[in-house]
Amino acid sequence: MLSFENLALRRPSNLDMPTLGRDAVAGAISAVVQVAYCISFAALIFTGDLASGFPLGLAGLIMGAVVTCIVIAVTSTFSPVVGGPDSPAVAVMSVLASSIATALQAKGASTDAMVLNVLVALTVSTLLTGILLYGTGALKLGQWLRFIPYPVIAGFLAASGILLITGGMEVITQTNLTLQPLSWEVLYSEAYGPQILLGALFAAAIPILGRFVPSYLALPLAFFGFLTVMDVVLFGFVGPGTLREEWFLPSLGELRLWLPVNAILMQPVDWSVIAQSSAEIGSFCGVMAIALLLDVSSLEVARQKTADLDQEFRSNGLANLLAAAFGGFGGSLSMNACILLDESGATTRWSGAIVGIVCAIILFSGVDVGSVVPKAILAGMLAYLGVMIIVELWAAPAKSSWLDWALTGVMTLVIINFGYFMGVLLGVIGACLTFALSYSRIGVIRRHLTRHDFSSNVERSPEQTRLLREEGRRVHVFWLSGFIFFGSSNGLFERIKRVIEEQRDKPVGYVVLDFGAVSGLDTSAVLSLVKLRNFCEEHDVTLAFSGLSEDMQQSFDKAGFFASDRPHQRFASRNEAVEWCEDMLLLYHEVGDASVHSFESWLGKEFGGQLDFARIARFMEREELDKGAFLFRQGEPSDSVVLQASGCVAVTIIDEHGRPIRLRRMVGHTVVGEMGFYRHVPRTASVIAEVPTVVYRLRREAFDRMQAEDPEAAAALHKLIIRLLSDRLEFANREISALI
Repeated sequence: MLSFENLALRRPSNLDMPTLGRDAVAGAISAVVQVAYCISFAALIFTGDLASGFPLGLAGLIMGAVVTCIVIAVTSTFSPVVGGPDSPAVAVMSVLASSIATALQAKGASTDAMVLNVLVALTVSTLLTGILLYGTGALKLGQWLRFIPYPVIAGFLAASGILLITGGMEVITQTNLTLQPLSWEVLYSEAYGPQILLGALFAAAIPILGRFVPSYLALPLAFFGFLTVMDVVLFGFVGPGTLREEWFLPSLGELRLWLPVNAILMQPVDWSVIAQSSAEIGSFCGVMAIALLLDVSSLEVARQKTADLDQEFRSNGLANLLAAAFGGFGGSLSMNACILLDESGATTRWSGAIVGIVCAIILFSGVDVGSVVPKAILAGMLAYLGVMIIVELWAAPAKSSWLDWALTGVMTLVIINFGYFMGVLLGVIGACLTFALSYSRIGVIRRHLTRHDFSSNVERSPEQTRLLREEGRRVHVFWLSGFIFFGSSNGLFERIKRVIEEQRDKPVGYVVLDFGAVSGLDTSAVLSLVKLRNFCEEHDVTLAFSGLSEDMQQSFDKAGFFASDRPHQRFASRNEAVEWCEDMLLLYHEVGDASVHSFESWLGKEFGGQLDFARIARFMEREELDKGAFLFRQGEPSDSVVLQASGCVAVTIIDEHGRPIRLRRMVGHTVVGEMGFYRHVPRTASVIAEVPTVVYRLRREAFDRMQAEDPEAAAALHKLIIRLLSDRLEFANREISALI
């Protein structure tokens, strides 16, 4: 059941007679142009064996324009707005009609049966298009169509332009042009050569006139000018006979409205043939959706207004549903027609409704248009539209690569020779492969550093820090990002393999792979990482994975990455992975000098042997902290500084939700709490013992007493703290420089 929410008429404010007059004039001009387009489109679709269906086809196209103009005029988010048959979609209609006629001709069907089935197929296409467009808007899926690759859009636009140009020639010759050279010989005959030349002159006259008159008047002036001159010559100086008849479509009587329900119920329809053309019908629906997206996007740029794309899909979907019910064929919002309304002076949405009303008057007047408008003008109109599509495509602001243009060209040739479905399918596959190739060149390694330039958030003793800095090139950290797939996973393997093979002075021992910014990976990526795992095991390199999602963990578990007989590890965060690698390095080197220095000997070394620990110990308080005990609390006064003798403490803060967040760990011999102590500001974080820890606390009163009683000891302590801060700052600067 259709929902008419948001489809209410939007009434313009301050509508007066002058405004209504301008809208009426603009609507009349646009209606003439719409009817001219419909005549050319009908001649393109109903040509050759289908020529007898021209009046019904033209009536269906005009009815589609009537319904589309009125519906979108009152429901679109744009104002003023107008719609009608779209050039690329009409090219697909022509292919659809030709395929059905060919299939029925092979069965020996009559001309009337061919026309009937083509009309039914066009009605079915319009109905399905309405369902597709309205459903897309109702489900708010319009934005998904913006992901269609540009080469696919360019390919079907280019093919549509070429088909319109060749279709114009077919309107004149009433034959089908193929790749066979013999089918083109008719173009050079005495009967059709002059018509093609005049059609080309008419197409060229439109842009030439646009340089001297307002652009919205160029097409109507060219149309009526050529029509008047050619009718005067043909009717006034060429008598009835073969010559004059060759310049017009066969006289087929007045326009008759196509009533699909009555015809389907009362006439035999070959549904099997229509089903065989489902690819062309599907292509028509897809082209209509893409064309609507392009027109809406272009109109947003032209008018500098953002439209509700889902509302536009609902509006145009409703228009096609109603058009199918009333015997009209597919139509949609037209950017060029909207610009024509703007240039004609239209200001309100009533102008679009007036276009529909004027088209309805022309439709129900029953004029035999085919016997009045020469085929050369119809062909010229189609050629003009086709050339404009190709020109606009060539002048697109986006700079395309040669690969995009090559794909566009191949897709165009496939559409022309094998149909829209095969062409669009090839284009989508080609665009996906092109994207995969281009994306694989970017690489998934966002950053690569070693432990020499990047550390965990664990602050260690100076001896441990120096050792890790010296051995830091044994640990490599890779930040990965994006989606890892078959096109990029092998590049990741080759990059890490090259790093391991080229580093000979200090062989790589650990590789950290951070997946925190990876959105996903495919099976090929897992297989490439299995190959990396095997290579690392051959070279005694341990992999440390961090930031794995649940799906990634399951994939790696199935591949046996973290089996008990393998050394590889996984961690929740990159910091934990780097910290583990640091611990392994220290364990491998038996922690170096850090294991043989007591707290007292470490201080003596830091003081340069000039100061005994006992001289400062008498000013300090020795404290033994159990696991979980607070050394400092966030927000309390900074009234002391601490020398950590042993153990490990964690610097944590409480976030706005009351959850503790660990910022840093401090292991071994170091200084804690000096920033707040020197700056006289409250503690910005809490410090908690993670294991049993021994510290020496120097309170502010004792520090002042030290400066008074033993200034040399106080100066030595100042120098120790300054040196530690300088080391931290120097490493932080190097780390920041490496990350930039």
